[in-house]
Amino acid sequence: MSSSPPEGYEARPLEAGDAAAAAALLNDHDQAHLDEIVDHVSEHDVLDWWLRHDLGRESISASAGGKLAAFGLLMNRREDAASLNAFVHPARCGHGLGSFLLDWAEEQAVARRALHLRAEVAAKDTAGRTLVEARGLRQVRSGFRMVIDLESRPADPDWPEGFVTTPLRAGEERALYEVMEEAFAEEWSREPRSFGDWESSVFAQASFDPTLCFLVRAGQEVVAAEMCSQRFGMGWIGSLGVRPSWRRRGLGEALLREGFVALHARGERRVGLGVDAQNPTGATRLYERVGMRVAAQEDTYEKELP
Repeated sequence: MSSSPPEGYEARPLEAGDAAAAAALLNDHDQAHLDEIVDHVSEHDVLDWWLRHDLGRESISASAGGKLAAFGLLMNRREDAASLNAFVHPARCGHGLGSFLLDWAEEQAVARRALHLRAEVAAKDTAGRTLVEARGLRQVRSGFRMVIDLESRPADPDWPEGFVTTPLRAGEERALYEVMEEAFAEEWSREPRSFGDWESSVFAQASFDPTLCFLVRAGQEVVAAEMCSQRFGMGWIGSLGVRPSWRRRGLGEALLREGFVALHARGERRVGLGVDAQNPTGATRLYERVGMRVAAQEDTYEKELP
């Protein structure tokens, strides 16, 4: 690695033992860059996130005096792009750590022959936006964190006639995987994932709860699914997908309300999710229709690589 951290900082790949410090940094980062704080990241949330990464080759951190000051993770599963998630503690801004993380990411991306480098920046992070734009990256996409507060028990879903929903049962994991892969196949920047990848990075998460996952069937065919969990200090809808040929029948809204009821029964009074602002299925409009609101926005910046 030819990129070097600023003077006074030590750089190394992340390790599982850094998860608690990373969670604290992420929460401080949100405090500095979000108008509304709606979630709280825990050590276990971070460890679940890191399951998809080979930390030894896909991460970097910078510390001073043994305290984590910044870190970055680079996902490069697709042939065309390498995507950076980078975070600098607000108290360490202006020390050159953001430039260091970008240098590292670009070197890694070029070495892996990626065609584009992408970076995520909170919409309210003015310094971060200025930095990536100065490095030649331009905004290409936005994503929302959306939430709803459930003051009372939500209404039961109104299921269209002919459909049956059940919690995920042992042995049905492949059916869940298949419907989600098909439902999200056309999502921007989505890469196909093998069932083995799901086994090691989705079903292995500490927050994975099959009793909060739901399959929808028309006869024997699984046509839609939803994955809920309790994480980030709230109820969380990780994925909700309907197979293309079964859309526009009200299944998405019914599933969403099914999740609200289940999470409320677990004691959750706030439910959140993440969504692409330009989602081609109109998911953002659906979420707004059931009472969810945009709590935060993150923008994706991109540039071509040599």
